[in-house]
Amino acid sequence: MEKEVGTLIDKLNDSFLGEPWYGISLMEKLEQIDYSIANSVPGESTNSIARLVHHIINWRIFAIEKLQGNTKFNIELNGPGDWTDITIDSEKEWIELKEKLVQTQDKLIELLNGKSDDFLSRQVPGHTYDFRFLIEGIIQHDIYHLGQIGIVAKQAVS
Repeated sequence: MEKEVGTLIDKLNDSFLGEPWYGISLMEKLEQIDYSIANSVPGESTNSIARLVHHIINWRIFAIEKLQGNTKFNIELNGPGDWTDITIDSEKEWIELKEKLVQTQDKLIELLNGKSDDFLSRQVPGHTYDFRFLIEGIIQHDIYHLGQIGIVAKQAVS
């Protein structure tokens, strides 16, 4: 495996289900959340936990599509492809949403495993940035929304 690609895969895995420096991983936090608060929008929050998770999935799908060479796929910022309305009515639906997130993780890793370090400097079709920036962005995006999920969860049970 290429060194830089390997480092990005390690970072993706660490923030997703590892032991990141900053604390809890995304999946570890989601496993602590009961489905009954997945729709909560407490305090000054604007998004439920379920909506935040689906938003994370949407941008991971964007990265997957681009890694697969889909030049036409795009997400309109603040549109339904960016922020999807979702309601979780059962534990089964909460589990399915988390499974969908895990599937995007698995697919990202699978696609990156086949890429060279040189690939990372290629421009993402239809955008002004390269694949290195995109994957680093996915990692940062996950961590950013993990923080929001933590705050919403804490407010929902208070």
